[in-house]
Amino acid sequence: MKIAILGPYPLDTQRLGGVEVAIVYAQRELLKFPKLSVHIITCKQELARPKVVEQERLRITYLPRGRWGRITGHRREVRAMLAALEEIRPDVVHAHGSGLYAGAALAGRFPAVITVHGIVSQEAKLLEGWGNKLRAWFDVAYERAVVRRARHLILITPYVEQVLAGLFHGRSYLVENACDERFFALRREPVPGRLLFAGPVIPRKGVLPLLKALRPVRERFPEAHLHIAGATTADPAYFHACEVYIQQEGLGEAVTFLGHLAQEQVLREYATCVALVLPSFQETAPMVIEQAMAAGVPSVATRAGGVPWMLADGLTGLTLPVPASLEGDPQALAEALSRLLADPAQAQKMGAQAKEEAERRFRPEVAARRTLEVYQQVMANP
Repeated sequence: MKIAILGPYPLDTQRLGGVEVAIVYAQRELLKFPKLSVHIITCKQELARPKVVEQERLRITYLPRGRWGRITGHRREVRAMLAALEEIRPDVVHAHGSGLYAGAALAGRFPAVITVHGIVSQEAKLLEGWGNKLRAWFDVAYERAVVRRARHLILITPYVEQVLAGLFHGRSYLVENACDERFFALRREPVPGRLLFAGPVIPRKGVLPLLKALRPVRERFPEAHLHIAGATTADPAYFHACEVYIQQEGLGEAVTFLGHLAQEQVLREYATCVALVLPSFQETAPMVIEQAMAAGVPSVATRAGGVPWMLADGLTGLTLPVPASLEGDPQALAEALSRLLADPAQAQKMGAQAKEEAERRFRPEVAARRTLEVYQQVMANP
């Protein structure tokens, strides 16, 4: 079977983020099926010309991506991907996301299935500034067109089906994202008081409310220290606001910005933290929670998007209501974090229960086997 996967894919597989994580994990596991070959097609703004990387039963095609794709409906990129698909002639096309990759998959003549990750229409509600809102308008319109045309949709959480009800009228399949096997084998060595936030420093992730919650937590637990593992360049103004708050409140010794980490460094952060914190205002099925669960780390998270389908409050972590504004609810977050830090035995028990749940749901072979079943059904019902 020849599979073409369209979606974000890194030039360096040791530095992953967002949807790239899900694609890399899935690709590795799919290649364990001996009669299957994988062809990945991705678009990168930093490339001036196409680049092809060949490995055994794996071919990665990197294509240039223009800056004005939103305005043109990604026509240039879609044409380039369609040409690559004609050369590959896959049995099935699997597109990740609801943007240009899904548009290319549906524009081709091969059986196609789409996996929706971040739901643009929901994330757009949290954007500020006319420039961001204008770009989001184009992205939301494209997403709606893609979902209406799709006939096969992979759901990484039931939340996706809930949000897209009324737009999507095809056949859906629940396949939760796979988690890297290394997280399951991780040896925990938690440092007392160490909290981990993993993700880009942007308003949607609730980093500033988390910093505001850290101050009262430190009053009770002076050893509390927050590690922020993620890019700080996505929203420079927001990152600057975080830096200003840290300076004003004297939290410089309590917060460490780690930047975008290599996978080995990410594993080390999960091994040494007491808990993962994710106070987001919107999520679909955050990979960082899967990773925490697989590693046996309890999570403190808002019930944003698909999070309630992942975490059981009081059993595998602590969940909080999503605040009504981007100001967040630092007090509620501080109380939840303090509750976890005050009872290490309970935190350890939550982590163990989270790991049991992850073993059942997020093992790579589980996702790969289910994905292969979906491919077969899509081929049979194109």
